[in-house]
Amino acid sequence: MSNIAPTSSTDTAAVLLDGLREARLGAAALAGLEPGAYARGHAAFELLSDQRGLIAEHLAGRLARVGDGPISVLSVGCGDGSLDVRLAAGLIQQVPGRPVRYVGIDPWPGSATLFAAKMAALTADELDADAYVSSFDDVPVDETFDVVMFVHSMYYVADVGATLRGALDLLRPGGELWVAVAPSAALNALVGVLAPPLEGHRQWFSADVDKAFVDNGIALDDTVTLDAMVDLSTATDEVLDFAVQARLTPELHGPVRAYLDAVSVPGADGRPRVPHPVDVFAATRR
Repeated sequence: MSNIAPTSSTDTAAVLLDGLREARLGAAALAGLEPGAYARGHAAFELLSDQRGLIAEHLAGRLARVGDGPISVLSVGCGDGSLDVRLAAGLIQQVPGRPVRYVGIDPWPGSATLFAAKMAALTADELDADAYVSSFDDVPVDETFDVVMFVHSMYYVADVGATLRGALDLLRPGGELWVAVAPSAALNALVGVLAPPLEGHRQWFSADVDKAFVDNGIALDDTVTLDAMVDLSTATDEVLDFAVQARLTPELHGPVRAYLDAVSVPGADGRPRVPHPVDVFAATRR
């Protein structure tokens, strides 16, 4: 750890991150989050962030450009359906009577059940929705889609390039692949230091996804960055665990909170916010 006194919040953050890195050097990996804790932490985290609303608005705009005919969507890693139900409702309202096929897959049964319940609550005759408990590699669908989306789920796949190719294979000609994934910025620097490996690999971030598109010869239509913010100033320990994707031990809570304070900036209401951007990659099946 540096002996030079920090002169700014950026310097302080760097020193604190170095301290965390040094503290973890040679130590056993922290425990990962079991599915129930992950889902609870995710739901609580989203309440503190404006990112889901920004993603919903952005993807709804993309869906509006797909056309006004029958439409089908596959959401990979759909979670509890909080985002997808907003998108499905928008599709139904946009063109009344249009058939909408919406499929969600998630590896945790609890999330798939919640997704199915949210979709059923729309009570729209034109909506045909299914939820499957599955990873993408074992996706049990035998159909193609107009849109395949990965919203914060590409982190966990074993091979990003193979997953992108597999997703394109599930698209109809002219169908669109959307991948929303975070860059390794201030918040995810903690993930890089503290999160345990995921089935033999680290979590992927937007630079990894960008490289996989290039390496696999998949042309991007565009990449858009949504500049979200999250208020972690009063986050519970469970939310902190979700933010760093690891079960923090008690001695790490203080340094992690100090780091988050150092990287925070004032929000519109004056409360501190941690920058929480997400990159959205879009590609079309030719």
